[in-house]
Amino acid sequence: MADGIYVATAGAVAQSAALDVTAHNIANASTAAFQGARVSFSEALARARSPDMALVGNLTGAVDDTAGAITHTGNALDIALDGPGYFAVETPQGVRYTRAGSLSRGADGQLRTADGHPLRSQGGGPITIPDGASQIAFTADGAVLADGGELGRLELVRFAPAAMSREGATLLAAGGKPIDAPLPQITQGALEGSNVNIIRGIVDLVKVSRTYESLLRVIEGYSEIESRAARDIGGPK
Repeated sequence: MADGIYVATAGAVAQSAALDVTAHNIANASTAAFQGARVSFSEALARARSPDMALVGNLTGAVDDTAGAITHTGNALDIALDGPGYFAVETPQGVRYTRAGSLSRGADGQLRTADGHPLRSQGGGPITIPDGASQIAFTADGAVLADGGELGRLELVRFAPAAMSREGATLLAAGGKPIDAPLPQITQGALEGSNVNIIRGIVDLVKVSRTYESLLRVIEGYSEIESRAARDIGGPK
C-alpha cells in the first residue's frame, strides 16, 4: 500500500513539473528563436526512484533543438541560424548561448543582442562596429564585415541538447564541451521563430492535466483505504 501511494505521489509531482514546462513552452510560442523543452518518461522515471520528492519535481525537460520557421525581415542586423547550434554572448553570469538574432549596435559600438548582451568573437572578445560604417554584412560561416572589411567572426558552437539548460526565454547555459559536428550557417536579414507548435502544446497541456488529475484521484483512493483500515483495526473488538 505504501509503495503504491508513493509511486502515485511521485507521478503526480512529476506531472506537475511537466505542466510547468508545457505552460512555459506555450507562453513563449511567439518568442523569437525560443526552443521548447520536453519532459521525457525516462527522466521522470529516474527522478521517481529518488526518495527526495523535491528532486522528482525538479524536471526542466530536455531542450528541443528543432529549428523554428525563418522569416525574412530585410534588416541587415537580423540573423537567423540554419542548422543546430548557437552563437555565444557575454553575460554577467559568464558565456551563454542563444539563437535569438535580433541584433543592434550598442552605444559603445559593440554588436549586441536585443537583451543587450555583446556577441563574442572566435577566441573571445566583442565585435565592434566602427563609427560611420555604412554596410554591415554577415557571411554564412560567421564573418562580420563593415564596408567590406572583416571585423571578426562570431563564435558559433554546437552542443548535445541534453547538455543545455535554459536561463530565461532565449539564453542557454552549456553543461559540457561543444561537440564536433557541422556548425550552423548564418542567414542575414532574417529571424528564426519559436519552434513551439501552439496546437501540439495545448494538446500536451490537456493530456498532462488529465494524467495529473487521475493520479490525484489514485492518491485520494489510497488515503481513504488507509483511513478505513486504521478505523477497522482500531475499533472495538
